[in-house]
Amino acid sequence: MEHCYLCGAPACKTPHHIFNAANKKKSEKYGLMMPVCFKCHYEIHNIPGKMTITKQFGQEMFELYYPDEDFLKIFGKNYKEE
Repeated sequence: MEHCYLCGAPACKTPHHIFNAANKKKSEKYGLMMPVCFKCHYEIHNIPGKMTITKQFGQEMFELYYPDEDFLKIFGKNYKEE
């Protein structure tokens, strides 16, 4: 069983797509998803600032694992500046 990346509780079966909406498929392509519990998933989407933190983390991971790719060109925004 996977555990929530944020709090350590048992995670839900559907991972959180770090970049959603128009970038959801890109999150899947680059593995930018994180296991989270239902409580943390709710907080990510409903508490100001939580989504920004996950997107900044996602950008850092993308740049670490795909150093030859242009994050800004692919995702359209630099989340480190938020």
